[in-house]
Amino acid sequence: MRIYKYKFLLYVLSSCLIFYGCAKNNATGERQLVILSQAEENDIGAKEHPNIIKNFGGIYDNQILKNYINDLGNKIASNSEMPDIRWTFTVLDNPVVNAFALPGGYVYITRGLLSLANDEAEIASVIGHEIAHVTARHTAQRHAKSTLSSVGLDILNIVVGQPIITNAASIGIQGALSAFSRSEELEADKLGIRYLIKSNYDPGGSYRFLNRLNELTKVTSKNERDFISSIFSTHPKTVDRIKASMANIQNNPLNIRNRNFFLNAINGMVYGDNSQHGMIKDNNFYHLDLNFSFKTPKNYQINNNNNNVIAFNENKEVVIIFDGLINNEKLSLLEIAESNYSRSSINAYKELIIDNHTAIVFEERKTIKYKGINYFRKTYLINWLNKRVWRFSILINPQLRKKYENEADEIAKSIHELSEDEKIIGRPKFISIYETHEGDTAAKLSKNMNIDKNQLEIFMIMNGLTIDSDEPLPIGTMVKMIVN
Repeated sequence: MRIYKYKFLLYVLSSCLIFYGCAKNNATGERQLVILSQAEENDIGAKEHPNIIKNFGGIYDNQILKNYINDLGNKIASNSEMPDIRWTFTVLDNPVVNAFALPGGYVYITRGLLSLANDEAEIASVIGHEIAHVTARHTAQRHAKSTLSSVGLDILNIVVGQPIITNAASIGIQGALSAFSRSEELEADKLGIRYLIKSNYDPGGSYRFLNRLNELTKVTSKNERDFISSIFSTHPKTVDRIKASMANIQNNPLNIRNRNFFLNAINGMVYGDNSQHGMIKDNNFYHLDLNFSFKTPKNYQINNNNNNVIAFNENKEVVIIFDGLINNEKLSLLEIAESNYSRSSINAYKELIIDNHTAIVFEERKTIKYKGINYFRKTYLINWLNKRVWRFSILINPQLRKKYENEADEIAKSIHELSEDEKIIGRPKFISIYETHEGDTAAKLSKNMNIDKNQLEIFMIMNGLTIDSDEPLPIGTMVKMIVN
């Protein structure tokens, strides 16, 4: 009897929620089951906004570009179904190609994405797409579906795709940035094109940008592809979306593209890694602001993350984790080691000098687990400038310690203050806008692109060129170059 009573209560609860919470969404025209107010959605975005900035490289420090994107975003948002909320548009200092939005009108675009766009209509299409995720309430719906599943309320088959959200505070960054469904992405494309047309932009910017992303992934190396295809971790592949975008396009007599205006706005923008976050060149890690560099073997992959740098060989038989701390308490390096690793676990330690800086290296008695794998761990702590202590955590497959330990030690010992030449080598790359002269061709100009491979192909795609590479470009054409 209790089971039947429980089912009856669930039925009554779900019926009440449908009756009282079902409202029409002004953007999609569909009815949605909701109990979350607009104020509560605003609070979600406001709460997660600082976390997004912290976890995605910070705000890109260029006031002209900030103002440009803010003005453009507000123009498009004013033609959405939610013109009156306080929209916030942020350019993130991040080299990956991505854009996303939070409830409450928080829209983010990385400078990596801006570097690949070719005119204002294309950026307007990206912003319009993200605005559409907000107006269609996709994040709230996705979280609501998860919430309902967790309490066993199976009413999604009755009100298809229109779930209810019961805990606004529990979305978090991961929930907010999880991939949307294919139908949600296509819906956001459709709504975004609507906003583009109402804002008098060329709606073709949508499929041009999606097509450029698709083409770039075909000609870049695996490491470079991370800068381009990372948008696909939160957005589905583009082929179907390109077709859908083209089908939704209508004639727009004003046909605004503002290509030159957009290119002037991104002129001088950092491309790839920023020196403020450190950068990787030829398997060396450089940090201009903190004045150091270290090198890894050519067969290692290096990942520059928000809180550390991780280098590893092919089968992760060796993993090097580089990070640091501020020693405000002026502890000795041994005291730092014993307080962080426990005194009893340290097997042996040795004092040494690395690039005229005091350091210690110590081993641990037992193996440790890293991502489910057992490793021998050896740690270097190195005193640096301004109370900083750098740390190299060296993880080695215990059975291969003899083979790889010296190689791993050399990575830690290679850290040093930058020479004048290295300060030049470690400079970031930039987007530079060049006006073509007589006789300039794509083949000729692409040779000046400061990238290792596929210079011509990437130059053509980034600048939206479909002409023969040896055909002279019209004099005065503005094109993007990647320079050092």
